Amino acid sequence: MKRLYLSTIIFALVILAGCESTPVEERTAKRQEQKTIPLADSDVQTLISAAEHASQSDANKLRIRAAELATRNRNLDQAVGILSMIDDITDQSNERRFILLQAEIAIQREDAQSALRWLRDSRISRKSLTQKDQVMLGRLRARAYYAGRSFIASARERIFFDSLLTAGERSVNHEEIFSSLLELPAKSLASQAQKAITSDLRGWLSLAAMTKQYQNNPLKQLRELNRWKMVWSSHPAAADLPASLRTLSKVVENQPKSIALLLPLKGDLGLFGRAIRDGIIAARFTLGSDVKIDIFDTTGTEISTLIQQAASKGAETIIGPLQRDKVSSIAGMQNLPVPILALNRSDNGSTNPDLYQFGLAPEDEMVQVADRVFREGKRNAIAIYPDSEWGSRNFQAFKNRWISLGGNIIDTVMYTKQKDYSDVIKSLLDVDQSEKRAADLRRILGKRFEFTPRRRQDIDFVFLLGNQTQARGINPTLAFYYADDIPVYSTSHIYELSDSRIESIDLNGIRFCDIPWKLTASDTIQNDLQAVWSNARTQLAPFYALGVDAFRLYPRLQQLKEIDDSKIYGATGMLRLNDDNIVVRKLVWAQFSNGQVISVPLVMQSSSEP
Repeated sequence: MKRLYLSTIIFALVILAGCESTPVEERTAKRQEQKTIPLADSDVQTLISAAEHASQSDANKLRIRAAELATRNRNLDQAVGILSMIDDITDQSNERRFILLQAEIAIQREDAQSALRWLRDSRISRKSLTQKDQVMLGRLRARAYYAGRSFIASARERIFFDSLLTAGERSVNHEEIFSSLLELPAKSLASQAQKAITSDLRGWLSLAAMTKQYQNNPLKQLRELNRWKMVWSSHPAAADLPASLRTLSKVVENQPKSIALLLPLKGDLGLFGRAIRDGIIAARFTLGSDVKIDIFDTTGTEISTLIQQAASKGAETIIGPLQRDKVSSIAGMQNLPVPILALNRSDNGSTNPDLYQFGLAPEDEMVQVADRVFREGKRNAIAIYPDSEWGSRNFQAFKNRWISLGGNIIDTVMYTKQKDYSDVIKSLLDVDQSEKRAADLRRILGKRFEFTPRRRQDIDFVFLLGNQTQARGINPTLAFYYADDIPVYSTSHIYELSDSRIESIDLNGIRFCDIPWKLTASDTIQNDLQAVWSNARTQLAPFYALGVDAFRLYPRLQQLKEIDDSKIYGATGMLRLNDDNIVVRKLVWAQFSNGQVISVPLVMQSSSEP
């Protein structure tokens, strides 16, 4: 056994060798580590076992390294547990690694406040850091600020260490600076640019403000970019522009001069198709575009026939169709004559290199609810959803994502069209069992006594699927049966722009994700549309927004495809293209409070002092 312990310790110390080397030795050690030591849980366990039989100093090194591997594997709970076993650290190098690792874990949990407290620790003073360490610390600070939605502070940190980077690293850093600033509205960027103290920051803010202001008009954006370059010719970004701006002239040059809309204008989907059409036309008018638009009704017509008709009339890009089965048909076609921006997704997950799939898929919302709640540290869910094909399909999408993240579904319940949800909620919260136990006790004792029912205590949050009418019945019932302290999460289906404050009172406390069109009023096209068409404020609002964004998207499809992490900040969310040519939407978050809808930060998470 002694030989086994000795062998384990020697193996673990070899793993540590790369952590205490000179730069040249460190690179060599890391290459060797990548060849011989996979990032597996067995390595973490080996280090933990070795620490049990090592001196305190060596044990600390081993546990820190184990926590680093666990963090790299994104096993954050395991990493925190390992760090909690570490005693007083006397070695300055390991003390610094311990602190920076705590910050890294907090960043990955998007707990920005805690991360920044660790990074302000006097034990990692910048004065004692090498140039490489300064860059590492700066990157951690930038990521921490970004996690806390302090986007300008994040960009400022990156600007500080930009001059210390190699040419290749600087290009990546410029993309990060630019991406951080683009999270802010154009007006805020322009205002902050006037207040900026340093010229480097002012130049970046001006560039981002211009980009956001003219993102929907590539030609005007290119003209303004050329003006910016003349004014800021000596700025670091002028010599190394972000990729999306480097390709802007190509976007302008290759803009289609003629497009075709393939939409249902009659029948059951006609109302939605006409809303999309009106959104597209409004966007064209507001942006002053001269693109030619031909419109084809997809109601009752073979989609392949319409595609050929559109192409024969000179369409260089097609927008539509809306029907999912028609999108599936297109995905299976060979040699499409022109690129197609469909307004739905195929029903079988099929793709096509010339087909771009963009729509209001509710499954996207299910994924974003799961991601958000998991980041907030909640793990145990109960789900309430309607007994329908829509309810089952979307709950399954949430469940699949939630389970894959490591969350638990404690219990579920389906409801029908009833007006009283008492029995459903009592059963879900086990309140009926509590009442039954009290009744049994009264019968056994033969006495009456005061009794307050109790609900189950194993719930972190409620996932509620339904429309606003259903939610107005379920949410107060949850509160009535002692679940008023459990957060409730939902999707865009519980909120309509036309809802009054009185109608929304019963939704108080519910957090939900939705499109910017419904939660903000900063889009000029939105304001024009709502002034002309009252339907743009009803349940059709998302389809008007879909039309507007489709018009904004089609000139930039190739740019989104070629440039990693390129985004468009649209009316239906922040839009980017994945590897399957599917436009992925990132929504915004809001909460009902006193009958009103208020925006909430990306992550609401408590922080603990280091």
